[in-house]
Amino acid sequence: MSKKQEICEKAMELFCERGYDNTPMSHIAKALGASKAILYHYFSNKEELLFFIIDCSMEEKLSPILGHAAAIADPEERLRYFIKKYTLLLASDRQSRIVLHEAHRLDPQHSKIIKARHLRVYQLIHDAIAQMESQGKIKAPHKAFSTFAAIGMCSWIFYWFDYERKETADQLAETFADLFFNGLLNAHNDTP
Repeated sequence: MSKKQEICEKAMELFCERGYDNTPMSHIAKALGASKAILYHYFSNKEELLFFIIDCSMEEKLSPILGHAAAIADPEERLRYFIKKYTLLLASDRQSRIVLHEAHRLDPQHSKIIKARHLRVYQLIHDAIAQMESQGKIKAPHKAFSTFAAIGMCSWIFYWFDYERKETADQLAETFADLFFNGLLNAHNDTP
């Protein structure tokens, strides 16, 4: 592991434990047993470190899910796959919370790069909904709101999911996919 990766891993660990605001560069350096000068050799400031962590995490963890989903021709299968895999990612990787909920701290230049990555998520979901609607499979009341509902449903699990019970992540992913496609009323009406 490179020194840069080591710094990022330790910083991510501390951001998760203490929060971004409560983790100065001096604490990261101390946890690494290094000087602050080493950190500043790799990153000009804490914001740049945060950007690097978020960008690398999205590339490593989210991009493969998006790539695989985009290759699925059927829009319903594509969207089900994405909702399940995205939920599983967030339910198994507590550190993804930093990626999602600290991105607002980035400077405008870095924020633009991360927003472009998030736009890929939005576009994948929105396009799948639009395709299903054009095929007559669904009637989306508002495609943009439906897209944000799918994203939000998955993205907020950090605040209530019990990470000590990771074995329930598969069940959570299935539940989210079923809720998004069937809703509670349809699930009730299908019961004999």
